[in-house]
Amino acid sequence: MNKKVALLILIILSLTFSNARSNNDSMNIISNQLNIEMNERKSIFTGDVYAHNEELKVWSDKMIINLKLEKDEIKEILASGNVKIIRLLAGSEIYGDNANYFLEEGIIIVTGNVSVKENGNRIMGDELVVDLKNSSSIMKGTDSNRVEAFILGN
Repeated sequence: MNKKVALLILIILSLTFSNARSNNDSMNIISNQLNIEMNERKSIFTGDVYAHNEELKVWSDKMIINLKLEKDEIKEILASGNVKIIRLLAGSEIYGDNANYFLEEGIIIVTGNVSVKENGNRIMGDELVVDLKNSSSIMKGTDSNRVEAFILGN
C-alpha cells in the first residue's frame, strides 16, 4: 500500500512540474497584424506588438515566433524595432534594437543600442546576453562603443 501511495505522489508531482514548465514556455501576444507561414512554422506579428508570460513582458515593432519542427512548441522569439523587455522577477528593464529569445536554452540576446535599467542603475553597450536559467548576464561592447555603467551610491 505504501508503494502505491508513493508512486501516486510521484506521478502527481511530475505532472504538476511538466504543467508548470509548459505554462512558462507559453506566450500571450497582441499586435495589429498577424501573418502565419504554415510551411515555415512561423508566425509574424507586426505593429505595436506586446507579448508576455510569467517571467517577461516584451514590446516591439515586429515579432517572429518560430515553432519546433517536431511539435507545436515555441522554439525562439525574434523581436525587432524599439524592443523593450521587462524581467518581472528581476525587476529590470532592457532596451535594444533587436532581441532573440531561445526558450529551450533560456537565453535572451539583445543587440543594438542596448540599455539595462535596474534599481536606478543603468548599463549600456552593444550586446547583452541574459541567461535566465543561471541568473547571469553579460554586457558586451566594441572598441568604438565600450560598455558604460551608471551606478548609484548608497
